[in-house]
Amino acid sequence: MSNGSEQYVKERPAWLIPAAVALGVILFSALFGYYYFGPTPSEILGLDPRASDSSEKVDMMIGDERFLIPAHFTRYPLQRVGGTQNEIDLHALLPELTPYTANRQAAFENNTPDAIVVHIKIHRAEGLMPAARRLDDIYARHLLSRTPESGAAGLDLYRFAEGTGYKDQELYVADQTDGQPLLLLCFKHSDVIFSPNCTRTFHLTDTVAVTYRYKRAQLENWRSTDQAIIALVRSFIAEPSPDDNTTENTQ
Repeated sequence: MSNGSEQYVKERPAWLIPAAVALGVILFSALFGYYYFGPTPSEILGLDPRASDSSEKVDMMIGDERFLIPAHFTRYPLQRVGGTQNEIDLHALLPELTPYTANRQAAFENNTPDAIVVHIKIHRAEGLMPAARRLDDIYARHLLSRTPESGAAGLDLYRFAEGTGYKDQELYVADQTDGQPLLLLCFKHSDVIFSPNCTRTFHLTDTVAVTYRYKRAQLENWRSTDQAIIALVRSFIAEPSPDDNTTENTQ
């Protein structure tokens, strides 16, 4: 009793505060662990590279072509859903263009100057100039000289002038029977670019293009590599089914 009124002391359980502290520690540990070890939003959405060793084929449309691509050539989970896609990213090991398996993971992740992995992108060809036009309308005006030097393995070598956006690269060119030159853009070795790549982009069909890149150290085998990549990508194109022909004939 105090001042004529009753006061009651409400006694809390002795375990309540330790339990609250323990719960807070558990929640903090879970958040800490997820932040450092859990999947990122990009990984959850399938936007980060994650190789597959499955040979199941992914059925997709790019441009006007239907492709059936074994999953162990693909790099991104999101692109393995199939359907209509703007592009699909692939990888393989030179020289046979071997697909991914778990025991070859180190070779696929290697980024040293002599790495044997090649990255291939099949994509829509909208807006892509033919190689001859790119050479004349884009690259030629940035060249140090219009007269080529002798380059690796029979390629013509063009050097870019300093002060241009291509100053860290060199252009290798080869004539082809279809009238469109083969263009390989290769980064030069430097203190900043310690593991340079060579890249080629070309039309596969009117609506589909291919871009591939590999380490500059593999440039000596450019011809066999180019032929192998084209053959591989063409092998993924699905032949029209008899039902498609029947539908066309009835229209």
